Amino acid sequence: MKRYGLLIATITAFMVCMPVMLFFFSGNDVFAGNMKLEDVYAVDGNDAVKMTLDAESNASVVEGITPDVEVSLGIPLKPGTEIDKINVYEDKASSIISISIPTEDRNFYYKKELTGSQKGIASLVYDYTDDHAVFDITTAGYYISTVHLTQEELYLELTSAKELYGHVFVIDASHGGDDAGDSAYGVEEKDVALNIAAAVADNAAKNNTGGFYFTRNDDTTVSEEDRERLISLLSPDHYISLHVNADGNTRITNGISAVVNDPDDRAGAERLIMAIASGTGQTYLGVKTDENLDQNTRHSIYIYMGYITNKAEALKIGNPQYAAEVGDIIYSWLMDLEAAGK
Repeated sequence: MKRYGLLIATITAFMVCMPVMLFFFSGNDVFAGNMKLEDVYAVDGNDAVKMTLDAESNASVVEGITPDVEVSLGIPLKPGTEIDKINVYEDKASSIISISIPTEDRNFYYKKELTGSQKGIASLVYDYTDDHAVFDITTAGYYISTVHLTQEELYLELTSAKELYGHVFVIDASHGGDDAGDSAYGVEEKDVALNIAAAVADNAAKNNTGGFYFTRNDDTTVSEEDRERLISLLSPDHYISLHVNADGNTRITNGISAVVNDPDDRAGAERLIMAIASGTGQTYLGVKTDENLDQNTRHSIYIYMGYITNKAEALKIGNPQYAAEVGDIIYSWLMDLEAAGK
């Protein structure tokens, strides 16, 4: 294994698609992050626990391959290829995987056939530059990627999050960065949402549960376009967006509520909101259905944690203990849905 010790070098500059089009594939989806060498093939879910559109993550590089692995792409290696100088770069936001292989033979890949099922690959562009064969792979969504290496070939395996984890959940911490959302009594909506999302992520990490994705994991501005892009890439089973309410006419209005975009989700959302209300001592205000709420994904729940214009409620929902309690409840509710096959 030592000979592979320097296999992957992180590439910080974005790789522009090369000018020679080899061929197009029709496929599904992509993943991204810095590559690392693994002694065995094992994905335990931690790569996806706190995944956001702009965060780095780890993919696996494995020595050897077993017959049961479905290979999306097989790239032959010229005898004598310096394996420790192969570079793999992934950009999940742009759905690009770039593989750079050192070779002094400019014509080698014009004469050799690429193999694989083409699963998850939308297109592939090839170019030869600086004594490297460069393959820019564009995918049509989000995949966890694994590179398998032998002396003769590099294999790219693409696995969807749904295939790997059995579920895909997106938690949206609303607002962020310059957009504070509603605020009162020193409490800001963006912080309430982020603290609860972080509590859900902590539960997923503690229980080693993959398949949880987040629109943000810090106080950064995230555009609606980027939130929609993450949904489009992942096609989640459930999308939970975290908010607070505000009432400019009275400072005594209080209570937790939700809105769903699918009437079939109303009963489940009612159980979730009632569980949060019961666990936190808040007033339960019910769940409404608005089929025009979110056209990006079918199963959307917008939770309004309470009225930030009510001082007592603002201080409650701004408390870290509140975020921890609500994060526990949301995580457990999603796991119950998973167990029920919903």
